[in-house]
Amino acid sequence: MKISIEEIRKQLTLTLPGEEAHLPMSPMGRGRSSEAIKKSQNYRVSAVALILYENQNELKGILTQRSPYRGMHSGEICFPGGKMEDFDHDLKQTAIREATEEIGLKHEHFELLGELTPVFIPVSNFSIQPYVFHYKEQPIFVKNIREVAEIFSFPIHQLFDESIIKKKSLKLSDNRILDNIPYFDINNKVVWGATALILHEFKKMFSC
Repeated sequence: MKISIEEIRKQLTLTLPGEEAHLPMSPMGRGRSSEAIKKSQNYRVSAVALILYENQNELKGILTQRSPYRGMHSGEICFPGGKMEDFDHDLKQTAIREATEEIGLKHEHFELLGELTPVFIPVSNFSIQPYVFHYKEQPIFVKNIREVAEIFSFPIHQLFDESIIKKKSLKLSDNRILDNIPYFDINNKVVWGATALILHEFKKMFSC
């Protein structure tokens, strides 16, 4: 399936697929974000950027792999993003600021297309607001090696290939094993958790 920036902009003004679109990619027992967040106290807010750009008549998205660190999400595949700081005016600014800091993009080339449904991550006690941006220039990546091990792009049409949705057992950084976890196989990377939930909702805007 080939989609355009204008189609994405239009779909983001309509009713979103919402948490129903998260469930197929959710680890077993995780449940809905809107229910899980009710049980949390003092959760933190954050934002991520699903950044789209055009290259040789093809629409691409950007993902990163986290650098190793002593934490629950070490080495995971994710969108540029992070927690909201006191000096951020809003979560949209958080998403753009984090993308400029992590992968070196220029804030003036970001065009907001819309928002997706928030995702709550109980294990780290974060509520994540996803924003969808059109990056209006060819990106020149500058990797923040403290936070990012790798930056890579992928064709958006790949999301509509059902064969890239797979399941496997995953070993977490605390040595726990999670069985039968759904994930996207993108560029031979395991894209699971919050990032997979967000990508699946984005996909379902065009296939529900």
